[in-house]
Amino acid sequence: MTKHIPHILIVDDDERILKLLQQFLGKNGYEVSTAISVVKAEEYIQSTNFDLLMLDVMMPGITGIDFAKKIKSAGMHVPIILLTALSEPEERVRGLESGADDYLTKPFEPRELLLRTQKLIDLYNLHKKIPDNIAFGDIIYDLNTKELKNGHDIMKLSSTEQKLLDILIENKGKTVSRMALSDAMHGIGERSVDVQIVRLRSKIELDPKQPRFLQTIRHEGYILHI
Repeated sequence: MTKHIPHILIVDDDERILKLLQQFLGKNGYEVSTAISVVKAEEYIQSTNFDLLMLDVMMPGITGIDFAKKIKSAGMHVPIILLTALSEPEERVRGLESGADDYLTKPFEPRELLLRTQKLIDLYNLHKKIPDNIAFGDIIYDLNTKELKNGHDIMKLSSTEQKLLDILIENKGKTVSRMALSDAMHGIGERSVDVQIVRLRSKIELDPKQPRFLQTIRHEGYILHI
């Protein structure tokens, strides 16, 4: 198996900063995507699994702090570093209270950013403890190719089904509310979440009407047992 290259998403409304960070982190062994707005960042997050997010605090529309809160409230555990020109202690506290894992004040030493980045990614991988394959009886979900396999037969997942399954796997054994899933899927709507759940069950359950793996917790949400 090829070695996994950590994938970082940087969100900042300053294109110069984005370019500098992308070049620096890229030269140091990371795959880097950039977004100049939260809207663009949400599109990326919907289709890609990142190992770390870097968010500028002072952005128009929604701040990095509010975006971090939204990400964490959706049940996503990806580590977050906030980047800001605000150095007041209360701002740092606000950032950490949002669910962010670290906070760096601009201008910062590039080497320090690199060390903090690798430390968070190492901790994330240590606690993630997710194997390369997830088994649902005879059906195997390959976390690298994002395919469901039943023997030699391959069942393709839509991008929405794949994202939903990845979120549930990340939160395995925990009940995730329909609202949290809706937010994590970037507002597809709670009814649409239910539809996607039904479609997933038809692919991973031996008897979708009596699910063994993807179960409904009445009045609370859904839970994945693996």
